[in-house]
Amino acid sequence: MLAQYYQRMKASGRPFEVVFVSCDKDQGSFSEYLSHMPWLAIPFASDARESALAALRVQGIPQLTVFAANGKKVEQNAVQKIMQASPDPMDAWERGESAP
Repeated sequence: MLAQYYQRMKASGRPFEVVFVSCDKDQGSFSEYLSHMPWLAIPFASDARESALAALRVQGIPQLTVFAANGKKVEQNAVQKIMQASPDPMDAWERGESAP
């Protein structure tokens, strides 16, 4: 569902980007998953990946943390919000707010 939402936001020109931070156990699993996804990723072997996981306080997967354009965290876990039909959470996120 996230891939569909991502494609819809990109096609509509909305300012939305996904950066995958993997919790995979090995490079092969990471590469397999990423090969089917349209977004950016922090490289598996990067120290930045472990730092990002700690900074984002990832406690389970999937987790979708949303940041506003100014870098402010607006949603800790927005997985369910992209699955709702209405209202589109992107409107709130563009304003730097948590979606209803």
